[in-house]
Amino acid sequence: MTDSRSVMNNRIIVILTAALMFGMALPIATPTIAATPPSDGSTITLTEDTNWNQTATMNGNVIVPNGINLTISDEITVETGASLTVEGNLIMDNGQLNAVNPPSDLQFWSAYGDAATLFLPESCCGAFSVKIFSAPGYNLSNYTAQWNDGPKDDMEGDEHTTPGSVINPIPGSGGTLSFEAILGEYGELVIDRIEVERLTETNIYEVSELEHSGWLLRGDPGFTLTVSNGGSMSANNAMISGAQVYIAGSVDASNTTFSASGPLNVNGAGASITMNGGGFDGSIDDHDILADTDAVITLNSVEGTGGIVDLWERQLSEQILQFPGSGITFTLTGVGPQERTLQGLSMVDGTFVVPANYQQGPRVIEIGYADGSVWTEAATISNISWFTAWGTYFGTTGDLEKSTNPTIPFAVIPQVDVSSVEITKETYLGKRATVEVTLTNSGGADASVAIECYDGEDRADISPTYPAADVPAGESATVELRWGHSTQGNTTLRCLPLTPSQIAIEGFLGGGDTESETFTWAEQEIAASTMSPLLISLLVAIIVGLGLVAYFTAIHGGKEPTRTITVGGSDELDDLDDL
Repeated sequence: MTDSRSVMNNRIIVILTAALMFGMALPIATPTIAATPPSDGSTITLTEDTNWNQTATMNGNVIVPNGINLTISDEITVETGASLTVEGNLIMDNGQLNAVNPPSDLQFWSAYGDAATLFLPESCCGAFSVKIFSAPGYNLSNYTAQWNDGPKDDMEGDEHTTPGSVINPIPGSGGTLSFEAILGEYGELVIDRIEVERLTETNIYEVSELEHSGWLLRGDPGFTLTVSNGGSMSANNAMISGAQVYIAGSVDASNTTFSASGPLNVNGAGASITMNGGGFDGSIDDHDILADTDAVITLNSVEGTGGIVDLWERQLSEQILQFPGSGITFTLTGVGPQERTLQGLSMVDGTFVVPANYQQGPRVIEIGYADGSVWTEAATISNISWFTAWGTYFGTTGDLEKSTNPTIPFAVIPQVDVSSVEITKETYLGKRATVEVTLTNSGGADASVAIECYDGEDRADISPTYPAADVPAGESATVELRWGHSTQGNTTLRCLPLTPSQIAIEGFLGGGDTESETFTWAEQEIAASTMSPLLISLLVAIIVGLGLVAYFTAIHGGKEPTRTITVGGSDELDDLDDL
């Protein structure tokens, strides 16, 4: 009996030891913490995977760092000014982020028509009055209000009441309140609420909750949601309301609604948004998504805010065309949604700012309309002409690149450099050396090129001052010049093409220089005389004697004819010396 118990105990010990060792061999899973967001206005950075799985209020700033997951699976009410920054992963599984104070005013958007409407769902018959209240900081002046087909009332101040005598509601179906700008007047109509007063009750409507047409949301966002570059957000059956949303990372949403949160700003090479089902409800601009040219947008069966609000809009924040120089003329066609034609001229630095609409700033290059159609800018650049001192050259026409700072190509241009500087005839101080300068054009266009030369660090004394030559494309030309120098010593002559002053990009037309071999400038050497002093004296005496004979003969009236005696030059003296 004792032996059997001992055996049993040994077996239990072995089993427990094996289980413990097996457990140690298993990987340790990272726990997910069930927590709540900050409620005291503080800033927290999550340090481990976290799940907000119960109703809570968020008041503060939350950072989800790289490598950390935050899962939201219940409703989180977000106080004004709070923020959620996602550098890791945000997972919204039936979760909600709802602002306490979302944008709730409406602004008349006259750019899309002459009238804007609100539908009031009044269902009871009888007379009542309608009170219209402007948003704080605005007023109702310079606009009219009209109930159904009644008269148009001019509005003034921050509150207007439509007289009960003109109200004739359609029982059970409500009515339409219309607004128009007074012709020739200007203002901003921003409405906060509508109050319908009856004898026994008053119905108050936040205008953003009414069916409306011709309006945009107005008001400050309730909180900020940022998906940083490298971060991600996945959402399923989720709701985000009243947020200012910035997306530089990736967002993948299914059956998710962004309410009073438009436009979503999707910008950057790593930015993308994919939506399947769900959609948008309310924007403070005329599009639900605002993207740049790099962001990826994929929308399938998505409902937009509708009306005057399009699904998305791509913009170039600014576009500056870079030309090789100033004074280049060109034509742009199909620019912006109006598809305008513009005549351009490059500035001193070779740039040209493409205007947006009829002013500087962002330019719309793509619109995903609410009806599902898409317009994409198809702008082109043509008639590119550049008149220079070397000749006239023409840029490459084609589509206008959709980037911030595109370079406009010139395919057929000269590329002229000085390939050699050769001293062909040496000389001495006070005289000029003969120099041949060779210009080589490796480009595809002819050029008429002048050159300039430097003697050390200073401008060289050359003649002509600016020698020039025609250099055909792919060929060379030689220029001959005379080079003078004023001091003794060793120096070189460096020559280069005199490039046109309009060039803004250094080296665009060539301009490479070349230096001659070192040349030594010296005084002229005077050769020593080989005639003896005695011979020189004898020659002088003969010349003087002959001169006297001629003189006295003339005085005494001799009848001998006058004779002219010519004394030989240095060559004859040399001959005498050789004797």
